Amino acid sequence: MKNVLLRLRESQSAMSGTEATIAKFICDNPEEAAHLTVRELADRTYSSPSSVIRLCRFVGFDGYKEFRQELLLDVHALGETGAHKEAELDGTASIPDIIASITKRNIQCLEDTRYLLNVEDVTTCVELIRHARNILLFGIGASLCVARDAYLKFLRVDKPCILNDDWHSQLLQARNATGEDVAIVFSYSGQTTEMIECIKALKENGAPIIAVTRSAPSPIARLADYRLHTATNEFTFRMGALSSRIAQLNVVDVLYAGFVNAEYDYCMKRFVRTHIFKEGQES
Repeated sequence: MKNVLLRLRESQSAMSGTEATIAKFICDNPEEAAHLTVRELADRTYSSPSSVIRLCRFVGFDGYKEFRQELLLDVHALGETGAHKEAELDGTASIPDIIASITKRNIQCLEDTRYLLNVEDVTTCVELIRHARNILLFGIGASLCVARDAYLKFLRVDKPCILNDDWHSQLLQARNATGEDVAIVFSYSGQTTEMIECIKALKENGAPIIAVTRSAPSPIARLADYRLHTATNEFTFRMGALSSRIAQLNVVDVLYAGFVNAEYDYCMKRFVRTHIFKEGQES
């Protein structure tokens, strides 16, 4: 399954106005849209068949026939959850409503990210981490918090990794990279200027680059060697990184668990050695 609805949702911000309108109609009405011809879909969205075809190609399909077939599979697999019609915060929500809404969004985000992660790409990235001299971590803002989580996890198993908190230090880190290192760049938008500068420096030094980013086309996705796509389900006006941060942390957990699984005996010894016993806890 090629996750048509996820691709459309994640790519809307990078589309033209007409394409975004078509994409929104499909995402809001997936079951109806899956049974429309290209001309019928164009009529329902006040566009043209050529605009529909451009949208299909924008999200990675050769034409409308392939797009529609995959959309039908999406609708069958995802059912009612495919439309993502969760209520927005409007200033009137109660605390129970907020608890339910945020929890539902985070769960849905994790499920969507699972569908977006390509098994072959994850496998390759785990192998790169296993054999790298150093893991170089990059991110600012909320993504820096995710990078810090990755740092602490790999520190536990004594896998050399480097993380600097300020951007200038991260840029120096990138300029000192070599082909023996692996870089992991966290950027939900894929458009963070500071991260783009770091990636350019990394590429000049031949360091393989893993981008943990949304699935929409972006400069960071284009420059990276490997892309681990995350889904998100943020509110229309982002209050801050909510589900996007959860999705990135999930990818960190996947990479870390893959590393531990591949280096199982070694990691088990490190877990014993690095465990910090608390007072009253049996050693």
